[in-house]
Formats: sequence, structure tokens, C-alpha cells
Amino acid sequence: MQHDTTEYELRENQPLRLEKAHQGVIECLSGKVWLTAYGQASDILLRPGSRYTIPNQGLILVEAIGSGRIRFHPAAQARQPWHRHPSPLIGGIA
Repeated sequence: MQHDTTEYELRENQPLRLEKAHQGVIECLSGKVWLTAYGQASDILLRPGSRYTIPNQGLILVEAIGSGRIRFHPAAQARQPWHRHPSPLIGGIA
């Protein structure tokens, strides 16, 4: 699975297969982009400025109608919560 935002240049009849991309976001930068997400009842068409969050296990095919460009944003990594313990008071000042 990718951990960095990545841009892809797409060509018609050359689908891009993304795996393990659950909850990642596909952002259309240019052109028209056709998405087929595994297990979804319908396909999605993106135009510049539109985004799609991948809802399934993360398998999706992305193809341009003509040519296009997308940016893939992987899902935010789970972060461990941290707690800041207050400093002890010294002379009534924290």
C-alpha cells in the first residue's frame, strides 16, 4: 500500500489498478476519469475538482476518457493518541 500522495497521468484504454486503497481519495486534476470500484453497484465519473473516497476493500480500476490526470491520497494513517501531562506548578505559575 502506498503511504504518499501520488499523481498519475492516465490514457484511454490503459486502466490503472489500485489495490489496498481502502478509504483513500482519488482527486481528478484534469480530463474525465472513469472509476470502477469492486463491489459497488455503479461506476463513477469524475471531472476536474471532484473527489471520490474508496469505500470497499480498496480495489479500484481508474481509466481516463481520452486523457486525464489524478492525484491519489492514501487513507490517513492511524495515529497513536498522546497525552500532554501538565507541568507541576512552581510558585503558582504553570
